Amino acid sequence: MRIGILGGTFDPVHYGHLRPAAEVLQQLQLDQLWLMPNNIPPHKQQASASAGQRLKMLQLAAAHFPQFAINAIELERATLSYSVTTLQHLRQKHPLDSFYFIMGTDSLVTLTTWQNWQELFTLCHLVVCYRAGWQLQPDNPVYQEWQQRRQTPAQHLAAWKHGENAAVGNIIMVDVTPQPFSSSALRKAIAIDQLQSCREALPTEVLDYIVSQQLYRE
Repeated sequence: MRIGILGGTFDPVHYGHLRPAAEVLQQLQLDQLWLMPNNIPPHKQQASASAGQRLKMLQLAAAHFPQFAINAIELERATLSYSVTTLQHLRQKHPLDSFYFIMGTDSLVTLTTWQNWQELFTLCHLVVCYRAGWQLQPDNPVYQEWQQRRQTPAQHLAAWKHGENAAVGNIIMVDVTPQPFSSSALRKAIAIDQLQSCREALPTEVLDYIVSQQLYRE
């Protein structure tokens, strides 16, 4: 199978995560998309909601997307959630599958801060969603890799259908519809009881769960 992976804290999950992931799945004709919650993210603060609460919110959200599944491999480890370690485990467990690791342009620009970043190209394809305000500069060590490995979705699919693509190593640049939502803004709105402003950003079941659990209240 060809499987997309979207990792994150998902604190809470919202349409800014879900809709771009669905567009990536469609544009690259993937078989599945795995939502993968972090346990201890190396580049972010610890989550406000517990691991179990974040997992429950993902389950509620994923129910709206038939090809989405949840992979909790990082929640099962009591260590920092390094992507390279996770992908090593997944490749060992699923040797016949191809993985498409989804990130924004901001993550590509700062990829050199990731643990063993160059090894990612031996484990998966990178799918980069354009994010306004971020651009890879020629003096960035990632730039040369990007020049050699970049593809459009159409180029990638054409090569895949002709059996010309390797199972790993491409950087696929994808245009997705911008989403005006962020987890931090939603947490602040919920903290001051501005729930109505959150309804466009969250599946109803997720917002109902947040209210029932009294999450993000100050």
